[in-house]
Amino acid sequence: MNRTPDMLDQSLAHEIEEARKLLEIMGDDLAADLDVITKHCTSLQTIDIVMQILGHIANVVRSTDRKGTVDGIGMHDLKMKLLPAALDSERRAAAACEKAA
Repeated sequence: MNRTPDMLDQSLAHEIEEARKLLEIMGDDLAADLDVITKHCTSLQTIDIVMQILGHIANVVRSTDRKGTVDGIGMHDLKMKLLPAALDSERRAAAACEKAA
């Protein structure tokens, strides 16, 4: 079931993407310092994971096919967390269309 993202969806996706970009800049700055890499390698990897999650969430929010977008997420844990809500949303949208018809 496809939907049309509204202005709030588009604004939210944009702000999530901007936050992801800020994290990317910060992570790149930190990764340029060998001492930081040595001392905080796990934290730098966590920043990368958070950036990936934010990117996927932004894509879902702006998508016209949220379930399809969730299905395309390569991060298994995130996909499994989002899939039940995406399926529920798709079922509700289909039920609303049937009721309207």
